[in-house]
Amino acid sequence: MRINRRFLYWGVFLVAIGVVLVAADLNGVDDTTLADWLRLWPLAILAIGVGIVLRRTRFSVAGGMLAAAVPGLVLGGAFAIGPQFAIDCGGVAEPTAFVTREGTFDGPARIDVATGCGSIEVTTAPGAGWKLDAGNTTDRTATVDASGTRLSIDSGRRHGWFGDGAGRDVWRLTLPTSPIDDLSLIVNAGEGDVDLAGAQLGRLDLTTNAGETTVDLAQAAIASLSGTVNAGKLSIDLPANADVTGSMVVNAGAMALCVPSGTGLRVHQAGVLGSISYSGLDQSDGDWQSPDYASAAHRTDLTVTVNIGNVDINPTGGCK
Repeated sequence: MRINRRFLYWGVFLVAIGVVLVAADLNGVDDTTLADWLRLWPLAILAIGVGIVLRRTRFSVAGGMLAAAVPGLVLGGAFAIGPQFAIDCGGVAEPTAFVTREGTFDGPARIDVATGCGSIEVTTAPGAGWKLDAGNTTDRTATVDASGTRLSIDSGRRHGWFGDGAGRDVWRLTLPTSPIDDLSLIVNAGEGDVDLAGAQLGRLDLTTNAGETTVDLAQAAIASLSGTVNAGKLSIDLPANADVTGSMVVNAGAMALCVPSGTGLRVHQAGVLGSISYSGLDQSDGDWQSPDYASAAHRTDLTVTVNIGNVDINPTGGCK
């Protein structure tokens, strides 16, 4: 029987990733061991080089499997511990002082928030006012640009999220319950805790890069929702009292979606080398949907694209 080597090598690569992830989930390998292994990442390049050298020899299959397995082990380790190490970036120290910026919108606003190395907590308050309490372990200040209909908050980092000597950010942001046309929240190399109870949003765009974000939208009104996670984790409690359309993209990461009781959910799946757990959903015409989707008072329609990752719908324990 002739073996398709391309599929063989892809299989070895994916198995290597899976072995590390399962071992980490079962606490068979601790984070310290994985971190030590990741420091040897140049071995992945060496293994690929060996595979190329041996390509036209009688050791070509063994060399190809080595070239597939070692990068898979390194990548699996990065997936397993990357978000946690990102959350802890900049050390465990807390800022000793906070700078407060605040203002009031005079109409539907557009808001852009981008963090880097640290944590952000987002809540809401009645009215049209916003407030940011921003601290940094090296007294670095956030970049804030505001007007009556616009708010932009940025960490100000220009040389990457990790190891730039800019310290660890801790932000506490309060947004208004007055209408917001567009809210973009990017969590880079850190942790986000977002509760948008009472918010009125035309469009919400969530992005998590090498971090972990938890978002509660159960009591929010949203028309359009998009979420992207790259080498991290994004957990979302979907709205209970709104009709929502949107898209979710997972690249080498994980996502959890929780559907409120009485809300109908329909999911169209796309992507490669990914998986979705459809707890409580039935398949219909190629899509997955809640049994009561047609009769639900409110519905959420999502296209979910998973590339080397997984999405868990209604996970045990919820999305907190």
